[in-house]
Amino acid sequence: MRKAILASAFTTVSLAALAGFTVPAQAQQQGQQQAMLCGLRDDMGAMLDQRFGEQPQAGGIVGDRIVELLVSQTGSWTILITSADGRSCVVTGGDDWTDQPVTSPSKVKADKVQLKSTL
Repeated sequence: MRKAILASAFTTVSLAALAGFTVPAQAQQQGQQQAMLCGLRDDMGAMLDQRFGEQPQAGGIVGDRIVELLVSQTGSWTILITSADGRSCVVTGGDDWTDQPVTSPSKVKADKVQLKSTL
């Protein structure tokens, strides 16, 4: 579901808004089939907050880049990498974020069902 929403966000954004978003040259040169969603860090943060309610939760530095994890209260999450020039790209994202160790996707789903049934 989240992947479809991000794809929709990428394809239906108006031309004026798209001016700030680009596909990285590395992705174009490598012929990657899936385009990455990129833009200025503040714009990307605002978009992820508005669409998914995601806020920065953790981060670190890799060379001259910042890697951030943004998570919503509903469990959607995004990993964002920001370069020294202030441009950020969504690396990946998903649903059902948990702060607990995950051993398999089915375990996350089972834990969520168990939590819902006890509420």
